[in-house]
Amino acid sequence: MVAVAESDLAPRHAAPAADGSTGSEDGFALSDVSGAADRPPEERGRLDLKTRALAHLAEHAASEVPGTVRSGSAVRRSLGRAYPHASASLDAGRASLDLDVAVAWPAPVADVARRTRDHVLERARTLSGIDVRRVDVTVHVVSASEVEETTESRRVL
Repeated sequence: MVAVAESDLAPRHAAPAADGSTGSEDGFALSDVSGAADRPPEERGRLDLKTRALAHLAEHAASEVPGTVRSGSAVRRSLGRAYPHASASLDAGRASLDLDVAVAWPAPVADVARRTRDHVLERARTLSGIDVRRVDVTVHVVSASEVEETTESRRVL
C-alpha cells in the first residue's frame, strides 16, 4: 500500500470521452499523482508490510538454511501446520518473529537453530526494511519419513 498525501492529488481535467464521461466517478485517477516517478523514493510514500507477509518472508528464509527440512503434507501446509512456519508481530515499527522449523534426526539441533535465527534475522531486515528485534526459533525433530525434501536437494528453475 502506498500512501499518497491529499496534496499530491489534483482533480482530473480530461477531455470528455465519446460517451461524455470524464473518467473515474470520484474525479481522480492514478495518473493524477503529479510527478510521482520523478520524486526520490523517500518522498513518494511508504510501504506497509503486513504481518503475514513478514511471516511468509521468514518461512522462506528459514527454508534456505542448510539442515532445515520441509515437513508436512499439502493439507497441513494449507492449515499452517507444516514446517517451516512463522508468525510475526509488529509494534511501533519493530517486529518480532516466532519460527518453527524441522530438522531430520540425527542433526546438530543447536547449530541449526542458531544459524536459522541469524539468517532469518538478516534476511527479514534486509528484504522488509523493518527493524526486526527478535527471532525465536523452535526446532522440531522429525523422522526421515516425515521429510518432504531437504534444502540441499531443491532445484531452482
